[in-house]
Amino acid sequence: MTPTEAATALLRLMPQPPTAIQLEEYGLSVPASDLPILSRELLSLNLYWVFAAIDAHVPSRYRTAIRTSLLQAIRSTWWSTGHIGEGSWDDYLKEMADRCAHYAYLVDYEGMSHMAVSAEAASLLEDRGFVISEEDRNKLLVFLIDYAPAAQYGKLLEEAG
Repeated sequence: MTPTEAATALLRLMPQPPTAIQLEEYGLSVPASDLPILSRELLSLNLYWVFAAIDAHVPSRYRTAIRTSLLQAIRSTWWSTGHIGEGSWDDYLKEMADRCAHYAYLVDYEGMSHMAVSAEAASLLEDRGFVISEEDRNKLLVFLIDYAPAAQYGKLLEEAG
């Protein structure tokens, strides 16, 4: 698999920005104005797991090409459609890099699991103004775990060889 093919396969595996209907399937009612906040954090969470899978399963000489192709594809899909909020692409890249570094610290130095990192993402969402009721927090956590399929990224790259 070429780096571009690997990036394309990863993008296909990544969940698309969530819709209100998908969230309702989890018992969550989210105002349309909050969807970009959720989509943005969900994208950063997924990219953390994708980048970790790339680092674990792809020879170093191909990693940058895969990341670059994947980010270009995300820019032309998620970003250009306005699904992840306002601001510049460069601002998002910095934010995403900071978020990925934060998640990496939690996994590498704090020993947090996929579920714990998803719980941290839920907390970060609330810090950004994403309003969720106390009784819906567990539903949000289940949603984040389901929509950030960390193990599937590694499996895809491992199978690709």
